[in-house]
Amino acid sequence: MRIGLLARRFDPAGGGTERDLIAAAEFLAASGHQLHIYAARRTIARWRGIEVSRLPVAALGSRTLQVLGFGLLAARAARAGGAELTLSFGRAIGADVIRCEGGAHRSYLQAARQWDSPAQSLARAFSSYHRVQCLVDAGAFHSSRLRAVAAISRLVAEDLRRHFGLDSARLTTIYNGVDLERFRSADSQRRRQLRAALQLDPDAPVAIFVGSGFARKGLGCLLEAWPRMDSRVLLMVVGEDRHRGYFQARAQALGIASRMRWLGPRQDVPALLAAADVLVLPSLFEAFGNVALEAMAAGLPVLLSAQCGAAEVLPAAWQAFVVPDPKQPEDLACRLSALLAAASELRAGARPAAEPFTWHRYGEQLLALIDKVAKS
Repeated sequence: MRIGLLARRFDPAGGGTERDLIAAAEFLAASGHQLHIYAARRTIARWRGIEVSRLPVAALGSRTLQVLGFGLLAARAARAGGAELTLSFGRAIGADVIRCEGGAHRSYLQAARQWDSPAQSLARAFSSYHRVQCLVDAGAFHSSRLRAVAAISRLVAEDLRRHFGLDSARLTTIYNGVDLERFRSADSQRRRQLRAALQLDPDAPVAIFVGSGFARKGLGCLLEAWPRMDSRVLLMVVGEDRHRGYFQARAQALGIASRMRWLGPRQDVPALLAAADVLVLPSLFEAFGNVALEAMAAGLPVLLSAQCGAAEVLPAAWQAFVVPDPKQPEDLACRLSALLAAASELRAGARPAAEPFTWHRYGEQLLALIDKVAKS
C-alpha cells in the first residue's frame, strides 16, 4: 500500500515525534508498504530510499499560518501524490490515521493556567496561534475521513474522547518504545566513575530531573518540595528553559541552591541517568514522558505525577510513588523520600519493567492498526 506519512518537521537526528515517525517508517517499509514523507520542514530530501517532500507552508510566514497551512494541506498533498492512506504525526485535517502524542490543545491551555502568570494566561487567551491550534484540532478529529487515532497513552485517549466524542472503535493506545541498547543500567563501579566525572558525592542520594519546559514538567513544584528533603539529597537538572534563571533564583531564595546541579541540555543523558538513584518527573501536563521508560531501562526507579501518561506503565508496586497533585510539596517530598529509601531494592525491577516497551512492539501494533484500517 502507498502510505503518506505527514509531519510538521522531519529530522532523522531529532527526538520526540521524529523518533516516533522513524520507528513507524522503518517498520512499515520493512513490511512492504511504499512510503512517502510530507513535512512542513525537513533537513533532507531523501531518507533510506524514501522521498521526503516539503509542503509549501514554510513560506506562509508566521507560525500561526504554518500550523493552519499544515493542517489544511498535508493530507491533500499526500493524496494528490498517490497515497492510498495517510498517517499523520501532527494535526492534519483529512488524515486517515492520526498518531497523537498529545491531548486536545484546549486541555493544554487549561493546564497552562497552573504555571502561567496572569499576564501569560491573558496572552494565551488572545493568541491567534492558540486559537488556530484549537480550530485545527477540531477539524482533524471531527473529519469524516478520520478512521483511527493511535494515542500515546490512555490519558491522551480519554482526553480526546472527552473533547471530540471519539468512540472506542476509532481510539487505540500505542505506547512509544525505548532504545534498550542505548539506555542500560550500570554496576556500582561504573556508577562511582560516572559520579566522579560529574563531581558528585559518591555516597549522596541523587535524584535526576530531565526535560525542557521546566514549569510544565513540574520543576517549580520540585523546588518547593526540596527544603523538606534530607539535606544530603542532590538534584541534577538536565535540560534547557528560557526561564532557567528564574528557577535558579527560586532555588537560591529557598536556600537549596547548594543541593542543585544545573547541567543544561546534554547529549550524554544515558550516562547521567546511570549515575543517579531515581528519576523524578512531577509534571503538571505530560502526555507520556519517554524519559520515564529511558530511566527504567537504565535501572532507575521513577517518581511521576498522575498527570503523566507514563504512570500507566509503571509496575504495580511503584504506584505508591505516583503523586496525585505535584503542587502539594509535603506529599511530593514524602513520596520522593520513600522512593529514595527503597531505591536499592527497587532497582532490580526497573529494567524488566521497561523491556516489554520496544520500538518493535510499537511497530507491530501500528502495523496492525494500519492493516485494520485498510481492510475496513
